[in-house]
Amino acid sequence: MKLKPMWMFVICCITPFILAYAAIQTNWLPDNTTNKGHLLSNDIQVPNWQVNDNTLWSIGLSAPVDCGLICTQQNQRLQNVYQALGKKQHKVSLVIFGEAESNNMTQYPALPELQAGWLYLVDHHGLVVLAYPYEESDQKSRVLHKGLLSDLKKLLNYARSS
Repeated sequence: MKLKPMWMFVICCITPFILAYAAIQTNWLPDNTTNKGHLLSNDIQVPNWQVNDNTLWSIGLSAPVDCGLICTQQNQRLQNVYQALGKKQHKVSLVIFGEAESNNMTQYPALPELQAGWLYLVDHHGLVVLAYPYEESDQKSRVLHKGLLSDLKKLLNYARSS
């Protein structure tokens, strides 16, 4: 009679571990993510990274010398995204990786790991976190930039809460 409560206790303690193991092994867990950009699997650190104390995130445009029209279009679209940030603009800076001309963006050397014409979210330590590919059509590009704006606002809210 006294063994029954002990066995019930052991079963109640072990059951969650067995169920968790089964959920992981059989892929019951969803693969959904809330970010719209591509999370980079390898660490890309920007050398000599320097930002303002207020800057939490930076949007970077990869613009090597041979980028041309793609980078010009992305630069114009990037300015629109920056304007859409509104009062949160002071927490975000714009950077360019490469030789493209830009008067209001901090310039860094081109990184070979970055795709030409793509946009990247960079944290305040200089770590490239999310990538957003170049889309030629205006409609797809608009959706992509809305996703970038959404991700950036989420990250800014998370930074405020921590």
